[in-house]
Amino acid sequence: MVAILVGLRWRQLGHQLSRNPWFIVALVFSGLVGAGMLTALAFGLGALRVLSPDLVGPILIIVGSVITAGWWVGSIVVSADDSLAPDRFALLPVTARRLLPGLVLAGVTTIGGIGTALALLLTWVGWSVSPAALVTAIVLAPLALLTCVLGARVVSGLLAGWLARRRTRDFVLTVGVLLLASSGLLFNLLASLVGRLGSPGESFRLVAEVLGWTPLGAVYGVSSAAAAGEWAVSAGRLLVAVATVIALWAVAERSLAARLVDPIVSSGGGRVRSGGVIDRLLPATPAGAIAARTLRYRRRDPRHLVNVVMLLVFPLLMVAVVAMNSLSSGGWSVGPALILLPAINAFLLATIVQMDIAYDNNAIALHITSGVRGVADRAGRLLGMAILAVPLLAILCVLACLVTGAWELLPASFGATFGLSLVVAGAASFVGALLPGRAPPPGANPLGRGSAGGAQSFLALIIVTPIALVIGGPALGFAIASLWTPWLAWVSLGCALLLGGAAVWGGIVLGGRMLDRRWPRVLAEVSSEG
Repeated sequence: MVAILVGLRWRQLGHQLSRNPWFIVALVFSGLVGAGMLTALAFGLGALRVLSPDLVGPILIIVGSVITAGWWVGSIVVSADDSLAPDRFALLPVTARRLLPGLVLAGVTTIGGIGTALALLLTWVGWSVSPAALVTAIVLAPLALLTCVLGARVVSGLLAGWLARRRTRDFVLTVGVLLLASSGLLFNLLASLVGRLGSPGESFRLVAEVLGWTPLGAVYGVSSAAAAGEWAVSAGRLLVAVATVIALWAVAERSLAARLVDPIVSSGGGRVRSGGVIDRLLPATPAGAIAARTLRYRRRDPRHLVNVVMLLVFPLLMVAVVAMNSLSSGGWSVGPALILLPAINAFLLATIVQMDIAYDNNAIALHITSGVRGVADRAGRLLGMAILAVPLLAILCVLACLVTGAWELLPASFGATFGLSLVVAGAASFVGALLPGRAPPPGANPLGRGSAGGAQSFLALIIVTPIALVIGGPALGFAIASLWTPWLAWVSLGCALLLGGAAVWGGIVLGGRMLDRRWPRVLAEVSSEG
């Protein structure tokens, strides 16, 4: 059973690689990022071992606890995309006791499991400060990996019923994206809190002392205590680590047995109501109908809703991070350059516009069978996005001028923001017809594989960015110059309207023509697996 499940996992990966070349690109890119992180870990531990060997134990306890917590929390994100979910085996004559070892080993041999195993091997560089610590780290490495995989399976199993409800999945998506977006702010807050506890070394030791007795860090605390010669503490932490794995195995087996006889079925989102006012306000044309549909999607679909919320939240988070850094350095002052901050949303718009078709998944076939022209599709999607994005961007520009008190620069804020946003929208509308990206299918985990658009979205951003900087450069440049010569703010606004309008028109026309030629290919790309 173990060999069958591990082989099935790798055959599924091979199937995805053979069907989707973009998955290969994403896999290679992820591998390069992972290799960079592992390299940084190796060099960091090597430097720490030489410069401050007494901190190796506490640092590795904290690092190991973060890795374990990442597995446990990350299981909420990937559980709905698990190709070996327990519900898939409900009709087979197999017990949880036979199935669990294979599922655990299949989890260990995933890309994430292999990366974690390599990270644990690299920690031996740090544990080499003490022969006893190195030996215990080598012996307990499988236990550490089991703690990660079993904990992830237990968390996903316990929360599976909760996550099966539509509203809960939407809530998890919203909170997850907001936490990810505010990670820089949270990191600064944590660093500030640790700094106030005393010297960094003492703070790390205090945190590691606590984590070393928890299920997250006990297995790493064994080696740390062994390095210090505290054998009683090491034995106590070993007991906690072994008890954690035993308890997690028992809970995982019980949860798996329950799902084999009572599979969890995801619930929907309730009754769909008509658009009403939206349909009356928009023109009775294909473009108007598409705009109305996209507006309803952005109200009901959490993926679209989070994109709109991020347009408002992202600049505010940037201000919060800058303010915190300024206060920590001794002061906080607001300069007129703050009026340019809303323009950063332009690059967030790039991915939103480019991936709009991908969110439709195979429902885009309705456009093909009904004979919708590509120009109508491009115009309708941009109109629907503009109805929401234009007021939000305008509010941010007004707030920026309110904070700085530089009302004479309001046209410059509008110019920089809408100049870049309009150019980005036009460029992304064209590029999205060529590289539509990939999103999780309807009903799947919205934070799972494809939620960031994959390699196509990354490549699209690389293409759109220089276009935005070249065509939107005059509006941005005159907006910056208006900080010293205020009347240039009106020149910036004029450039934004002229060049931005031309970019939107070009994106609609050229993107529409591209779609007319590529509709079947686009349908295949956005509805394929992987």
